[in-house]
Amino acid sequence: RCLAIVTLAVHIRPAHALVVPQAELGLAAWVGAFSATHVGLSAVRDPIIEGFGKGAGAIGAVNTGLRLPAVWLGDGSSLDEETGEEFFWPDEPSAGRQIFRVFYSVVAGVTLGGSFGAFQNIQLASPVLDWTVPLTESPQAMALLFGVASIAQGISLASLVNPSPLSLVPGFEADDDAPLKLKRDDSLKLRPYGLTRITRHPLILPVVPWGLANAILTGGRAADVILFVGLAVYALVGCYAQDVRAAEAAEVGTVFARGDLTNFYAETSFVPFAAIVDGRQSLSL
Repeated sequence: RCLAIVTLAVHIRPAHALVVPQAELGLAAWVGAFSATHVGLSAVRDPIIEGFGKGAGAIGAVNTGLRLPAVWLGDGSSLDEETGEEFFWPDEPSAGRQIFRVFYSVVAGVTLGGSFGAFQNIQLASPVLDWTVPLTESPQAMALLFGVASIAQGISLASLVNPSPLSLVPGFEADDDAPLKLKRDDSLKLRPYGLTRITRHPLILPVVPWGLANAILTGGRAADVILFVGLAVYALVGCYAQDVRAAEAAEVGTVFARGDLTNFYAETSFVPFAAIVDGRQSLSL
C-alpha cells in the first residue's frame, strides 16, 4: 500500500504515461519493505512471541536462574525480592517478548538501512519533479518547511522522556533507594500528560510533517519524494494500525496486558489536539 501511494507521486506529467525509473522502483521497494514489516510484524506478534518463547524453552534457555545486575532497569515482572535483581528469561512469555524485540529491531534496521542506502546511491541522479520546483526555489517556502521539520523532530525526541504506552520506551520515576536513583514503572505511561494529551502517538505521528517537509528540503527529486513521503505514509498507517489493534484488545506493545489501554484510549486522541478540543484533555502538563 505504501509502495503504491508513493510511486504515484513520481513523474506524473501532462499527456504522458506514468514513468518510474528502475532505480526509483528499487528504492520504493525498500521503503515498502520497511513499512510492511514494521507494521505487519506488530500485527501478528502474538504467535511469533509464543514461538520464540517455546523455542527458547526447548533449548533450555528459560528459567536458568540467571539474574540481571541490580542496576538493570527492568520492568519488575521477574524481580527477585530478596536480591533486588531480575531473573533473566524466567518463563517462556518473557523470553519470547525479549527475542521478538531483538528480531523486530533487526528487521527494522535492515530495511530502513537499506532504504537510506538505496536513497544515497541514486539521489543526485534522480530527476527533480516539476511540481517541487516552485517550492525549492522559494526561500520563504524552504524556511517554513525547515521550521516544520525541526519542530516535528523536536517533538519526536521530546517523546522519549514523555513516552506513550504505545512505544517501547520505558517509564521511570525517581527512587532514592534504587541503584541509579531511578525506578522503572511503565504504568506511569498510562496517565496522559504533556505530549500524550495532544496525541497518543507523539513519537511516530510527527514523522508525517517531518517526511513531507524533508521531501522538498532535500531537493524535491523523485528519490526524495519516494523516501520521505513513504516514511510519512508509513507513520500514518502504523499509528492507525496500532489504534485498530487497541480497539480490539486494548493492548499494544509487549508489556501491557489485555485491557490495560482502555482508559488511555478513551482519554486521548489520534488526531493532534482533538482530545483537547472536545474537552477530554487540557493543555496543562
